[in-house]
Amino acid sequence: MNMKIKTIFKINIVIIFLQALPLYISLFSIDFKMNLMGDFLGSDPSPDALIMFDQFALVLGLTILGIISLIYGALSFSDIRVLQRISFLLYAVTGFFALPELINVFTSQPSAPLPVIIMGVISVGLFYYGSKKGTI
Repeated sequence: MNMKIKTIFKINIVIIFLQALPLYISLFSIDFKMNLMGDFLGSDPSPDALIMFDQFALVLGLTILGIISLIYGALSFSDIRVLQRISFLLYAVTGFFALPELINVFTSQPSAPLPVIIMGVISVGLFYYGSKKGTI
């Protein structure tokens, strides 16, 4: 049974948004931000570290919204080869987003929460599947 590429894209829109949700929440909740930062900066980060984290969360969060917009825009295409090529390109993008977290996990460095990492791997796998076996 083959999966429709547009269904893969819609599933990945949800997955990618859920992956970024902690970043978005941290922009509005200081307690949540401190919880996220505590893993790698300790319980009392400096004011400069807070500013840098806010900037990081804003830039990465907006970049992720841009990628979600790109995926949503790709839903307007109907040519299978175009959709498969876009799926492959998104596989590459999501792969590079997932790679640092996977490296951190395997080297016992601080990383994103496990559910976020698992969603990233699922997203990469879905895009790869869509690039090879996705249908219209």
